[in-house]
Amino acid sequence: MKRQKITFILLLTAVVVSGALFSFYAKSRIASINSLRSSIKSFDRVRDVSDIKDTGEIRNLKELFPEKADIAGFIENIYPVSKKYFVKNLTFEQKGREFIELNSGKVLKALPAAGQKTKLIYSYPVKVNFYSAYRNMAEFVRVIQNQERLVTIDSLKVKRDKETLAVEMAVHIYSTEEK
Repeated sequence: MKRQKITFILLLTAVVVSGALFSFYAKSRIASINSLRSSIKSFDRVRDVSDIKDTGEIRNLKELFPEKADIAGFIENIYPVSKKYFVKNLTFEQKGREFIELNSGKVLKALPAAGQKTKLIYSYPVKVNFYSAYRNMAEFVRVIQNQERLVTIDSLKVKRDKETLAVEMAVHIYSTEEK
């Protein structure tokens, strides 16, 4: 009984510490997204005024926000990683799409009217489910959030399921154009 209590306390401590670290990481990612939004705004202004050369900074923006959503490409990149970290029963479910207006940062549920000229980033919410051990789950999530393209983790739910963890994660994949 005492051993189970110690194990429970250690597990609870690990979950709380992981949550705090994830919170700090999420805040830094949000700040970087806001910085990217301002960079994209300035990029659009420069592009509208004159032809520009393809600099490293612009290339980086194109990698973060590719023109095509390519959800299948995202899955193809993640699948071999899941094997490396012994992730089991990996499933993906796309939940439609959202539109982020660059000028205001508002999330729109539908495209603006045809007459309006607004710059948009397309956001594709994807639900990811899998089973894994704790350390492998942490490494797998780290790989997902460190993609060349911008992938944000919206929510992460972990439940103990016998000897493994059942993980449900909601991620957003971004692009500058529709599929």
